[in-house]
Amino acid sequence: MTTPILFLVFNRPGATARVYEEIRKAKPLLLFIAADGPRNHREDDVENCRAVREMVLKVDWDCQVETLFQEENLGCGKAVSTAISWFFEHVEEGIILEDDCLPMPEFFPFCTELLCRFRYDNRIMQIGGNNLLPPHRRSHTYSYSFSNSNIIWGWATWKRAWDYYDYHMSQYEKIRNNEFFKKHFTSVYEEEYFNFVFKRTYHFPQITWDYQWEFARRINSGLTIVPEKNLVINIGFGNDATHTTKASGPSSRLLLEKIEFPLKHPPFVMVDRESDKASFILHHTTRKSRLKTLIKWLLPQLIRKKIFKYSFRHSGTSTEPNTQLH
Repeated sequence: MTTPILFLVFNRPGATARVYEEIRKAKPLLLFIAADGPRNHREDDVENCRAVREMVLKVDWDCQVETLFQEENLGCGKAVSTAISWFFEHVEEGIILEDDCLPMPEFFPFCTELLCRFRYDNRIMQIGGNNLLPPHRRSHTYSYSFSNSNIIWGWATWKRAWDYYDYHMSQYEKIRNNEFFKKHFTSVYEEEYFNFVFKRTYHFPQITWDYQWEFARRINSGLTIVPEKNLVINIGFGNDATHTTKASGPSSRLLLEKIEFPLKHPPFVMVDRESDKASFILHHTTRKSRLKTLIKWLLPQLIRKKIFKYSFRHSGTSTEPNTQLH
């Protein structure tokens, strides 16, 4: 396979071995491996990080390997974003896999074909490996659709897209103050969620790298390709994960699916907003969180209406239409 791969690893030998085996089967000619350094407060990190690095360097096929092994721990935010930027200092396009993202074999040719097809189409900034909707909620008309959402459990992109990445989200305050995201999202739940995570990430960028990517993509109207079949699952749920610590909810129950070739390409580029809305509600909300959001959004409106009626009533002006003839 001629498409370069960036493999992001850290301290999980078990999960890393399963993902690495799928990369080995694909036999990329160019493999970039980036590893964060061990954490100071975790003694087991030293041995686990060493074991992971030794494992991924055992390449038994014709392949050029480049490495970026950090001596100190940079954390999730800096380690991953630095690695992806390093990757695109050397290549123009490629596939990105973390150590807990297990792909189907078809994931690699899927990304390769679409990286070529949309290489110069600036509307497309990301090729995802996940379809988070259950099969009965998908259209099945074409091999993929277009989305406004981030998909990073196995994905591909181009240097031209990653060049928009800004770890510190320098445009955030301007976007927020001018309410440019107003009416941008598919539901009040999505708007509430991203208002919160963008604000948190702006003030604490070290906690993650992907919300900065989500922000960069959205403010540049970049779209994501969503495969009709789910091509990657996350096998990293557990106490040793950074974010996916609880194996609960539909995200942890996704199954690998086989996509058919040749791909059936849609003859248009249009966001499937209904699928975006359904996917977000399914995977990012609960009944309790939706109720809290509705109360938060509706209560101020009800209060404003009451204040409006009260002010008219006590100013001597009626809110009812005057039906008397003079």
